[in-house]
Amino acid sequence: MRAKSMKRSEGVLLSFAGAVMEFTWLYAWAAFSTMSIAQRCIPLPEAAAIFLAGAVITGLSTGRGLRVISIVLLQAAGIAYAALRATYIFNDISSAFLSHRWIVEFFGAPHSAMGWLLFVVSVFWAMAFWAGGARFSVRPKNHEKICSRFDLGLAAFFCLFLLKFALLVKGNISINDPLTGPLACIFFFFGLASIGMTRGRVAAASDLIAGYRRFGVVLGFILAVFASVVSVVVFFQQPLANAARAGYGLIKGGASYLGVIFISIIRFIYLPRQAKGGSQSADPQGSMLDRIVPADIPAWMEAVLKVLGWLLGTVFGLIVLTVIVFSAVYFIKWLFSRTGAGRINRERGSFLLQAIRRVWGLLVFLARKARRVLKGYRTAADYYIALTQWSRRSGIRRRLNETPSEFCSKLTARFPALTKEIGAIVAAFNQEFYGEIALGSGEIAAVQLAWRRLRNPARWLQRLRAFFSSTADPVP
Repeated sequence: MRAKSMKRSEGVLLSFAGAVMEFTWLYAWAAFSTMSIAQRCIPLPEAAAIFLAGAVITGLSTGRGLRVISIVLLQAAGIAYAALRATYIFNDISSAFLSHRWIVEFFGAPHSAMGWLLFVVSVFWAMAFWAGGARFSVRPKNHEKICSRFDLGLAAFFCLFLLKFALLVKGNISINDPLTGPLACIFFFFGLASIGMTRGRVAAASDLIAGYRRFGVVLGFILAVFASVVSVVVFFQQPLANAARAGYGLIKGGASYLGVIFISIIRFIYLPRQAKGGSQSADPQGSMLDRIVPADIPAWMEAVLKVLGWLLGTVFGLIVLTVIVFSAVYFIKWLFSRTGAGRINRERGSFLLQAIRRVWGLLVFLARKARRVLKGYRTAADYYIALTQWSRRSGIRRRLNETPSEFCSKLTARFPALTKEIGAIVAAFNQEFYGEIALGSGEIAAVQLAWRRLRNPARWLQRLRAFFSSTADPVP
């Protein structure tokens, strides 16, 4: 009992340290960008509340078997609240936040370009805080992930310090941002603490260390390293400054020589093309088609070109319409599908990656379909593969351990009006594949006739009903 309580407490400490580590570098960049534009930043408690709300709501809604559309609506409501809250804070609105009057007044009043830029930046960082909390809640808290997030935060702080240094040296621009240094110290403190806790969890069993000794050892190590680094920087401040000036001079001189070489290469590559393009006089009159197609073509050729253009436009329009319909069907089916109960799919990519995979799968399917139509079906095995694809598009998937006869029984139970056609295709496949009997032209013609009846548009409504019912009541 005590070991379980200690493990739970350690998990809470690890989550808190990881959340602070993730939040600090996000808030550092948000404070720098908003201070650069409006000389003010989003309050720390508000940003932390948005981050925490995203983490809590995502953690509570994940792994409970909810429908995807419920999770999407919940996340959309949270993001909308965060965006409105950030807009309310940055514009010093006097009305109450829960009143809709300030929303109408804000979007109805004219704003300058800088005002709209501030609005976009504030909404962006509000969404970034929410997304950061949501991703943190579902991300594994193991040593590898903690180290990768620590590296990302370290790179973010390094780029931020480098940008501030470049603005100060090259443009003599000083951003009044006093939070970057303290946030970097907090990031290092909690980041190294998280790494130490996960490293200790991997290296030894949790019951070998009593109490919070591991956490104390890690904190002591962090404090020792931090004190050592501060002492070295203070003691060697003047030599380090001189070395930085010398290094900056060397980098500046080397960059100037490299710049001359780079400009010479660019001139060598592009100047002949520019001279060639400048020598040709462009004719502003006439369309692109008039410049490509000669003017003295016969009348019948012009009519043929118009017909071909109409046909190509029609085919392209049908392809676009098909892609839109398939995408809408898959998107609606995904929205009304249920998430896994009691588990979190941590290896799943983002929604954008899933959408790209689905679009790529659709393009591959269309390419295979076109090749299959041009090539045609020649054997019973080809028709059986087409039947499995037909059933999958109808919402019924064939399991790997399922025999063709069992698959036939499952299909005929869902489509009783097509029992004869499905049975003919499966029987021909069993005869050809398992019986090793070559089918004659008459038998192949009978299978082809059954396949045409399956693809009859009169069956589309029944297939569509089976497609959507498979999500709520899948066939075992």
